[in-house]
Amino acid sequence: MILAKVPVTNRRETQLLTQFDDLFQDFIVKGGPLPPEYVVLNRAIRHLADAIRAGAVGRGDVLAYVQDATQRYLPGTMQAEALERKYGYSGDFEIIDHIYTRRICPDPKLRLWDLYFHAQAAPVAVRNRKAYFQQLMGDHLARSGGALDLLNVACGPCRDLREFFLDQPDASVSVDCVDMDARAIEYGSRLCAPWLERISFHHRNILKHVPTRAYDLVWSAGLFDYLSDRLFVHLLSALLRVVKPGGEVVIGNFSDFNPSRDFMEIFGHWNLRHRSQQTLRALAVQAGATAEQVQIYWEPEGVNYFLHIRR
Repeated sequence: MILAKVPVTNRRETQLLTQFDDLFQDFIVKGGPLPPEYVVLNRAIRHLADAIRAGAVGRGDVLAYVQDATQRYLPGTMQAEALERKYGYSGDFEIIDHIYTRRICPDPKLRLWDLYFHAQAAPVAVRNRKAYFQQLMGDHLARSGGALDLLNVACGPCRDLREFFLDQPDASVSVDCVDMDARAIEYGSRLCAPWLERISFHHRNILKHVPTRAYDLVWSAGLFDYLSDRLFVHLLSALLRVVKPGGEVVIGNFSDFNPSRDFMEIFGHWNLRHRSQQTLRALAVQAGATAEQVQIYWEPEGVNYFLHIRR
């Protein structure tokens, strides 16, 4: 049992964590859950999260338990990587790329845990963003007659951009990629090395420094669900000012429907600002868009919304 290391304050907390630990230890012994068993583990995680929300167990106690269990039994897994926050923040460029590429721990005894991680709704939705980007780029190129100026905000690993150029190597696309993490800039530059004559990388804080030239498309897949409503409006307002007439800003944000939210927050310490369609529309209007300019779409999981604002 690993529960002994977790500080608990009352008998009820001890019982709840013991029940979860019993189930978790069964999966540890088996080497991880198989797909038919995902629903069992997901249900147990949801019940644990419900207990936190009801005040029956302390969030700090649960997070300490998860941290200890992961360090002991799941080193090198995607879950361990999420908890580690190697670069100081959740959702860094490296873990996003490992989600994109479905990274599996080289230890075969831990393989099932990474398969379970990648099967969660949120990682599936993150991977779906790449396909969404490809379609979006194709649509804009078709409308523009074959040329496109793109601003990629909080570009991260640039796996989506790399795959676009692999699919359309002759596309007349000029890209400015902006990220505040210099390591992300270096990583994206390496991934997109064959196309650097068409891609410029900028190490800057987009909240303070927005490029001044005009773009046909502004794309930001994974930044806005980390921002407060105030910063959301501030940045979106600035981005709308650099879009050409007829151009478009497209913002990704996790929706208020995320079946894996409890898993993300408890087992990954990965907290986002999930927003409804109504909230996204209201924030867009506050940023200066008219209601008629706003459309909201989503990827197949329904977990990632995409706020479209056409100028």
